Amino acid sequence: MLRITDIKPQGIAEELGIEAGDYVVKINDRPVNDRLDYRFFIADDQVEITIQRGAEQTIFDIEKDIEDDLGIVLEEMKLKACGNNCVFCFVYQNPKGMRKSLYFKDEDYRFSFMYGHYVTMTTLKQKDLDRIVEQRLSPIYISVQATEEKTRKLLLGINRDDHLLQKIEFLTSHGIELNAQIVLCPGINDGYIFDRTVYDLKQFFPGVQSIAVVPVGLTRHREGLMHLRLHNQSELQETIHYVNGMRDTLKKELGIHFVYLADEFFIKAGMPLPSADYYDEFYQIENGVGEFRKMIDRFNHKWPTMPKDIEKPLDVTWVTGTLAAGPLKRHIIDPLNTIPNLQIELVPVKNHFYGSSIEVSGLIVAEDIYRQLKNRSLGDIVLLPPRVLNDDGLFLDDWTLQDLQNELGVTCHVYTEELSEILSVLYALIHQPMTVQTG
Repeated sequence: MLRITDIKPQGIAEELGIEAGDYVVKINDRPVNDRLDYRFFIADDQVEITIQRGAEQTIFDIEKDIEDDLGIVLEEMKLKACGNNCVFCFVYQNPKGMRKSLYFKDEDYRFSFMYGHYVTMTTLKQKDLDRIVEQRLSPIYISVQATEEKTRKLLLGINRDDHLLQKIEFLTSHGIELNAQIVLCPGINDGYIFDRTVYDLKQFFPGVQSIAVVPVGLTRHREGLMHLRLHNQSELQETIHYVNGMRDTLKKELGIHFVYLADEFFIKAGMPLPSADYYDEFYQIENGVGEFRKMIDRFNHKWPTMPKDIEKPLDVTWVTGTLAAGPLKRHIIDPLNTIPNLQIELVPVKNHFYGSSIEVSGLIVAEDIYRQLKNRSLGDIVLLPPRVLNDDGLFLDDWTLQDLQNELGVTCHVYTEELSEILSVLYALIHQPMTVQTG
């Protein structure tokens, strides 16, 4: 059963006298184990819900429209833990002394459906597969890495055949869409292993809708872990050319390119980002596949309608990771700096916390930002990239945005708004008094 944390005003639950602190036990005589059960079971015009308050249970018979919610807010779902020991798992590459939650390995198909988290499906039982099909939890995002059994076991750190292809066959034959991921490790799952993985997954198209290929990421904290290495630039370039040939063949056969390289391949290879056509429907944009292209094209579309002059000078420091610096400067910052009275300085922050090979913006810690900005003239405001804060407002090193702002002595803002609104957003921010906490 699930605890009710809140009741929405003027909803069905409020009318029935259901209260926060009560528990949902069953709906239509079926146990409710999480929010997905609740959402699925109430999608009916006749609902029988069992509510528990203290030791007493009450059954309510409800007539409603199928799409109507009951106005109940349920407790958060707890993530299921991962039992794999993936050789490139980022959790193992965290330094000691970080907050406890950063050492938790999650493996939860429910969050894959809800938020696009990647799961390996190694621990999925038939009851889980049945539930995915029954509740239409689609699409699901799966980390495949390799379909060849020996290589898959090595990469995932398991000692058994987890019957991945049989699970994929079951789900896709029942109408569930899957988006797959391959973390490409040089000398391990490239070459013929990569070819086989793509071939095996292609057999389930269009159930398997796409494959994202991302280069392995390695921090400087790998003591005692299996030796892995990064791609060098020539290998990145060779991979791009090889996959492009594969994609041409797949396009003729399937109607889409099916395999999509992450933006990191092109940037680190020193090659131009592909046009939007490369990504078809941007199936895996949340996995960093096409994110830069989408941002650039959206900005270019809005640029002709953006203000070409501002009355008052505006001086901005824009922080980014080293990976994004080139495309961001070339396609976004340079055009914005043609606007009179607007001056934006882009500062790529090197990641000393995790090591220089970690270049993505979302893994920058506040102390690295502070140390690399503290002796600079920062202007009116410091812009920070999205994803540097978690849902609790913390950087990876437990600083808050307020901590960083106090140390730098200038307004700091995590920029998540549309780039086309940047001028109005900046003016609104700098005309607010900066808050400084002491003590």
